[in-house]
Amino acid sequence: MILGVGLALGAAFVWALASVLSKISMAKINPVSLNTLRLFISSAFYIPLIIFLGLIPNRGWEWWTIVIISGIIGFTIADWLFLEGMNIIGVSRAGILVTPHPILTMVLAHYLLDRPLNASIATGAVMIVIAVLILVSEAMDNKEMSWKGIAFVVTAEVLWTVAVLITDWLVHGESAVLITGLRISSGALGALVFASTLREDIKRMNTKDWALVVVITVLGTILGQYFFIKSISLVSSSIATPVTESSPVMAALMAVAFLKERFTKRLAVSLILTSLGIVLIGLA
Repeated sequence: MILGVGLALGAAFVWALASVLSKISMAKINPVSLNTLRLFISSAFYIPLIIFLGLIPNRGWEWWTIVIISGIIGFTIADWLFLEGMNIIGVSRAGILVTPHPILTMVLAHYLLDRPLNASIATGAVMIVIAVLILVSEAMDNKEMSWKGIAFVVTAEVLWTVAVLITDWLVHGESAVLITGLRISSGALGALVFASTLREDIKRMNTKDWALVVVITVLGTILGQYFFIKSISLVSSSIATPVTESSPVMAALMAVAFLKERFTKRLAVSLILTSLGIVLIGLA
């Protein structure tokens, strides 16, 4: 249990740092290109590793189809939408908006996959929902918030939930390295449709831009995804997911400190409620 929770916290930290670095990177390249590049680079790391370790499973076409669909939903589509939304409304606000994700994941994982669920989750869930409502209210009177950005982030959240549930089912009895690599590679396969956009951005990138993309990839995609999936394999998605939702709080604080994003009273209240909600869910 301790190792599983520790890995989930590790995933949360590297995802938070990768989010802040992604915001910096998107000043030069667009979100779809950043997402595509990190998937290509991660695939180039994982596929040889899977082959070297002899992890390729003898599975039927149904299993492979589910892996590919999971990767495309979670990485090609959801990650791209989140980056688009984050680029519009900022790291801190986008991060808080996705905090209901673990609630939905836990409830569905309990009823669909028979994963553990505790009644104390209700209080934490209410706190997180209130935090999101407070933050979204900024859209009513603050030009910094955009309904388009909110729509991107919320859609990504729903798609992530679907992908996590599929991953939870896939990971049982299989290596975390295998599932991580195959899902990321499937996402890279789906991202080929954005090849034309990618070519234009690559022409404008210099050495520093490439270095930043590589760091983002290593932190957020290679390490972060491995930590998360390994955590799921140890403690299930109903526990791993809420623990990783400390990531938005970390990302928000990093964004305020390093990206000079505005720290409003509503953001402060949302952070406090979100933190309390995550703690309550994590203790469930």
